[in-house]
Amino acid sequence: MKGKIFLVLFLLFCGHKVTAQQVTFDQANTLFENGELNEAMALYKSIESSGQISGALFLNMGITAVQLDSMGLAKYYFLRAQDFETTRDRSVAALEYVNNQFSRQSAVLPKLPWDRAIEWINDKITAYRLFICGFLVTLSGLVLLYLGWMNTFSLQKTFSYILTLIIVGTAIAGLAFYADYVNQRYDEAVLISTSQRVLENPNPESPLISIAYEGYDLTVDHWKTNEHENWLYIRLGNGQFGWIQNEGIKIL
Repeated sequence: MKGKIFLVLFLLFCGHKVTAQQVTFDQANTLFENGELNEAMALYKSIESSGQISGALFLNMGITAVQLDSMGLAKYYFLRAQDFETTRDRSVAALEYVNNQFSRQSAVLPKLPWDRAIEWINDKITAYRLFICGFLVTLSGLVLLYLGWMNTFSLQKTFSYILTLIIVGTAIAGLAFYADYVNQRYDEAVLISTSQRVLENPNPESPLISIAYEGYDLTVDHWKTNEHENWLYIRLGNGQFGWIQNEGIKIL
């Protein structure tokens, strides 16, 4: 009985929280329509910080950032909105518009097929599901091998198939581990400040490698970044690596 009462109270609390966030969202939309852009953005950010995110929220935040002439921030929110099916098409169109507004465009090297494959695994399948698949394939090969040793069937005739199962399953599991490693180590980011100096070392006096400008796509290496406080080790779209101060950057 107590468990049922707790469940009802929990559901009522969650429902009240969602309703409150919807009210805040509507208030932010009204402020936006009235031209009170900074106030609208503040309310949108309060919803984002509460964890009640949605494609519509990020899309509206991107549109508000465009009106505030903060194109780097707008790009960041449109990229976030692109992750939601309900706003994917509109965010793609908005991103095309925003990218055309930047005065400086970054040279971008095409991703290698291997990198695209790992990205697809992390986005569509997830490393966990791929590992389970590899584990089951390997396990089935091991079970058949055990049954063959127990003379349940002729091991000589089926050994090549069993060995193939074990090798393929192990390879799939290994690929899953690598995909998870990449997912944990690297993150995409967008520069939202006007410009940032990319340096050879995490030191303001270090030699200059390049300059990143608003809207540039960056890849953050978290493992190397953790070695130095207030600095990020990043890769630019043109393939250059370097250190950048941890400000004016939004990690996706």
